[in-house]
Amino acid sequence: MTTLRRSTVSWLAGLGPSATAVLLLALVVLVAGCDRKATPPSPPTHRLEGTYIVHGLFPHRNFGSPCKGADAGYPGVRPGTTVTVRDETTAVLATATLQGGTLRKGLLRGRDDDCVFSFTLTVPERDAYRIEVGRQPGQAQFTRADLEKSGWKADLTIGAYTMFGGI
Repeated sequence: MTTLRRSTVSWLAGLGPSATAVLLLALVVLVAGCDRKATPPSPPTHRLEGTYIVHGLFPHRNFGSPCKGADAGYPGVRPGTTVTVRDETTAVLATATLQGGTLRKGLLRGRDDDCVFSFTLTVPERDAYRIEVGRQPGQAQFTRADLEKSGWKADLTIGAYTMFGGI
């Protein structure tokens, strides 16, 4: 009994040029995909929005108009001031700059008003966050749970609110 064996080459040739090309392309893609290592998924990130409010006595009370921290004794707070977010190890997670600077009537009676700035940045998920604005002393600290409850919004204030409007 004689057994007829076909070689792989003759089998491919029997498929025709189009089928052979498709089969070879599929083989190349399969081999190229096997060489790559799977990349781990990126950790979740969150869009963090916030305000930085300078509270104090402003020389003009034209509410809705531009203002700067220097008007109330905080010269380092103005549009373009850097906002830095760090984790609990003090590693920098993200930076942004203050935007705006709009005067609004203070929440308490008297001449104490607010200059409101905003910032937006994207941070990776961590257990805790420290937010610094420019070279102002101190850091505001938030836990991930705090930020989740607030919808990833952080409101910071500098300047003293007084019960009697600055008296």
